[in-house]
Amino acid sequence: TFCHIGDKGIKFLSRFCVKGQKATQLQQLNLRLIDITREGMKHVMSIITSGPAPLSAVACNTVMITGSPSLRVLDVSGNTIGDDGISLYQNLNTLTELNIGWCGLSVEGAACIKKMLTQNTTLKTLDIGDNNIGDVGMGHIAEALEDNNTLTKLDVSGYGLSAKGAACIKKMLTQNTSLKTLDIGSNNIG
Repeated sequence: TFCHIGDKGIKFLSRFCVKGQKATQLQQLNLRLIDITREGMKHVMSIITSGPAPLSAVACNTVMITGSPSLRVLDVSGNTIGDDGISLYQNLNTLTELNIGWCGLSVEGAACIKKMLTQNTTLKTLDIGDNNIGDVGMGHIAEALEDNNTLTKLDVSGYGLSAKGAACIKKMLTQNTSLKTLDIGSNNIG
């Protein structure tokens, strides 16, 4: 899926999909590399939730969106959604797989992911690679994963990690018993 439908295209698609009904049967949504931004992510949320995402609720502590009860897999990787865009997804508590790699996330986005990981009890696979979250962001993620017992696969490759970020991962691995696969490639950790 490498098409440039962009924000206008996803807006059109959301109008077509919603038509007053919630997408209750939607299980997988692959929007990889379709050239959408935070604005487009609000339209994606309208597909998932049957209504537009609240415009004023983009901070991590204020977003209250309930997704389709059947949505399990969401891939929005390769889109420039940024930190505000990811904050829209933190309350999708039915997801088992989320790919938000290469989305222009920073430390602020990592704080949103931390909150999501502390609340979500279904997420098993998380790809947040190729974002510039760095050591501080890895600290947020690692802290959440110390108590998370559902995530089994994590990709933080190309994350901008150094030895400090590796130390956060090491500490997390001493406490987390569910993580089985960890990708830390393309980092300068040693």
